[in-house]
Amino acid sequence: MALWKIEPTWKKSLAERIHYTKGKKTIIVETGWRWGEFQCETETDEPPVITEGTDLYDCDYSVEMIECTDGCWEEIEFYGFTEKQEDKMREWLDENSAFDLEEEGWTCAESEMIISCEPEITRIE
Repeated sequence: MALWKIEPTWKKSLAERIHYTKGKKTIIVETGWRWGEFQCETETDEPPVITEGTDLYDCDYSVEMIECTDGCWEEIEFYGFTEKQEDKMREWLDENSAFDLEEEGWTCAESEMIISCEPEITRIE
C-alpha cells in the first residue's frame, strides 16, 4: 500500500460542483479553487492514474480532500425552474449561503471535484 498527495499543477484548476435537489428542481453550485491538496491510497506502490478532467470524487480511487484554498469564482445553475422561480431563488441565495439550502428542504445529492489540469502526484512517506 502507498499513500499519495494529489495537487493541481496550474492555478484555478479545481471546480467543486455541489448538486442540490428538491422535487424535480436542481441547483448546482460551482466553486472554483486556485489550489488544493488531496490524498489517495493505492493497493500497490504504483501511483494512481488521474488525468485532466477527472472527477476526484468519482474515480477508481478513494480520494480525500485535505484542503482547497482561495476560492476565486462561484457559478450557480438552475434546472426545473421557471424564470420567476429562478429570480426568486437567486435573490434568496444573495441573502443566504448555498449551505443553507438543506435547512430549506433541499438535499445535497452529489458532489464533484473536477481537476482541469494534469495533476502532480507525489508519494507521501
